[in-house]
Amino acid sequence: MSDYPTLTEMGIAEDSIDSVYKYSLRQEGLEDVLKVYFKRGKKSFLPKSKKFKFGRAAHTVRIDSSQDKYQEVTEMSPFLMKAIDELHKLVQHEHEITDVKERLLTDIDHLEKVLANKIRDLREDIAKLK
Repeated sequence: MSDYPTLTEMGIAEDSIDSVYKYSLRQEGLEDVLKVYFKRGKKSFLPKSKKFKFGRAAHTVRIDSSQDKYQEVTEMSPFLMKAIDELHKLVQHEHEITDVKERLLTDIDHLEKVLANKIRDLREDIAKLK
């Protein structure tokens, strides 16, 4: 049995669950939209993200008993809440595993590329002035 049964039931394969690195949740009208992002290699044909839509349950709630006033409220699907709990555990676990040294080296590599490109652009601009 999977450690993430809700995600598996949503159609996220076991091997893809290990590559989840973040997710987002937003509300569009009467739907909640969950977007799950995956780490993929450059030559991978698999999608980098997957979107799921969940309907919201509508309930009428009494807001003022003295005047018999009611208001319709919506709430998140219980299934979606289970999925979010599993994603939170998964993403939290991923952040705990991340090595600080590796992240810093990646940042340095990126900075070196940015600086090299900027220096090249400046040299090209200087060459145009002659």
